[in-house]
Amino acid sequence: MKMPSAIPEGMLAPCGMNCLVCYKHCLSPRPCGGCREGGGQMPTHCRRCAIRACAKGQGLRLCAACPQFPCQPVKRLDRNYRTRYGVSLLENGRVAAEEGPAALLQREARRWRCPVCSGVVSLHDGVCSDCGAEKR
Repeated sequence: MKMPSAIPEGMLAPCGMNCLVCYKHCLSPRPCGGCREGGGQMPTHCRRCAIRACAKGQGLRLCAACPQFPCQPVKRLDRNYRTRYGVSLLENGRVAAEEGPAALLQREARRWRCPVCSGVVSLHDGVCSDCGAEKR
């Protein structure tokens, strides 16, 4: 899968995760439309996500727009992502809230574009979905 010139805003999960670089999205022959746009191809863990349900229930597109941001569930997820993948979902949410989702997703496109083939590098394993090159 090649990195698009612009990542659709629907690929930005309420928690700040860029769904385009999720390993499930990268590996799927029929990837979902992201956490907010989903559809039938959305992985089970995404459909059952309490953070996603909370944001949706409050009518929020981003957790960073919530008066309680950052809540404990988002803090826990952020800590996990910082530790395991070197990515701060809290920072992503703040950037999206302050500069707009498009600005964050432009940075994300540069960060996760494979330098070898311009494919999408998975945040979770650092492997390009197109050519298999590792980026770490």
